[in-house]
Amino acid sequence: MKRICLFIAFCAMVFCVDAARKVTWVIDPGHGGRDVGCEGKMTQEKDITLSVAKELAKLVKKNMKDVRVVLTRERDKFLSLQERCDIANGRGAALFVSIHVNSAPNQFARGTESFFATNVPLKGTQSGKSELLALLLQRQYLSHGREVSRGVKQRELYVCEHTNMPCVLTEIGFISNLNEEAYLNSKDGQRELADAIYQALEEWKEKTKGGSVSRRELRNLRFTHYDPVRVPRTQVASKKSSAKSSSSSEATTAQATRSAKSTPQPQKAKAKDVATTAASAAETLESPSTPTTEQSSSSQQALSSPTEQQDAAGQDKGAGSQEKGTDSQGKGTAGQDKGAASQGKGTAEQTKAGQAPAAGKGKTTATKDSVVTAQRPYFAIQLMNTSAKLKEGDYRLKGFIPTAQIPAGGRFKIIYGHSENYKEIKNELADVRETFPEAFIVAFLGDKQITTAEAIQLQKR
Repeated sequence: MKRICLFIAFCAMVFCVDAARKVTWVIDPGHGGRDVGCEGKMTQEKDITLSVAKELAKLVKKNMKDVRVVLTRERDKFLSLQERCDIANGRGAALFVSIHVNSAPNQFARGTESFFATNVPLKGTQSGKSELLALLLQRQYLSHGREVSRGVKQRELYVCEHTNMPCVLTEIGFISNLNEEAYLNSKDGQRELADAIYQALEEWKEKTKGGSVSRRELRNLRFTHYDPVRVPRTQVASKKSSAKSSSSSEATTAQATRSAKSTPQPQKAKAKDVATTAASAAETLESPSTPTTEQSSSSQQALSSPTEQQDAAGQDKGAGSQEKGTDSQGKGTAGQDKGAASQGKGTAEQTKAGQAPAAGKGKTTATKDSVVTAQRPYFAIQLMNTSAKLKEGDYRLKGFIPTAQIPAGGRFKIIYGHSENYKEIKNELADVRETFPEAFIVAFLGDKQITTAEAIQLQKR
């Protein structure tokens, strides 16, 4: 009997030591119970978020033995915003991820977006970790086949303000768009979204194991998170299948390279074909409707990042109800997503071609597999002209994060947004002018600024 007691005591001690080594991550399926969230033709937001959250929890439990996963709800149950925060704070969580679905009056609104808060005293240096995860999420969504990234935005949302750890609220698609609703409601779509979030969490875990995030890494991600990760996707996050898929992908790439070398067609002709195809595809996109007024919990910046906003009409439901700090998150959306830049066509070709110049240098980054960059004009928005380069978070930016600060004649042109589609940037300008009335459209061909008329003509060729 004594031996049995000693054995039980030993097992309990081992269990306690093992539990002490684990970190806790809280996954929050938005809405629940009487708070259905947004409603589509086929389903409701509360059901989609719960399904995706459960799939995500399975992946984390299976592949991250040092992480304890807690779901704020595991069934169709109503929880207030404060209750969700209390669950995370009470368990001393190291991360909080809230999953939501978007909605908009414009039925063509589509894409994913992620939110984080910055000016929360409790966060301190943790805010960099929140932004890092938001950026990684958007990149992984594109890598998993989502076509539009609406970008990363700063908002003082309730759950982000009242949790004591890095926190991100992510919108995984538009239930008001019939195509996206069908995808969100499908098992394959839910697994794919869960895998995208899991891959982002895996990256985030690796990058933050040192305890902090470098500003340089954040700056780099702000300019490159529209580029899908060049690794094969997996629906089950096992390293073995990932490695196998990676080998297959490399073999395919090598074969394509050999084939390209043996093709006698000149590079200029290929570049022209790519540009023509991209321009033609961009012209078929629907124009967004006029955005509605944002519901905000404080008089702060309404937008924060140089992100895709083709369909600025979409009120971000999740953020909207969270910002009001009410117990019911409601059906509304977080308001017009003014942080609209237009890179989120989501395809690798559209993203890599014509990247915005690096801040202060006015040059594009040319890579071996991006030789057509200088051949494709793109549009952006000039917010202002300053006598000196602005630092990150400068009050004059009013919450915007510029894509470039180009020196010209002893001054700096503060550039925001990026799109190869003139219609998109024009619609985005309407949003930007609510904050910067004097903002206007500019155009670039590689690292050279050209007139908008020239850019439009080049795209028509």
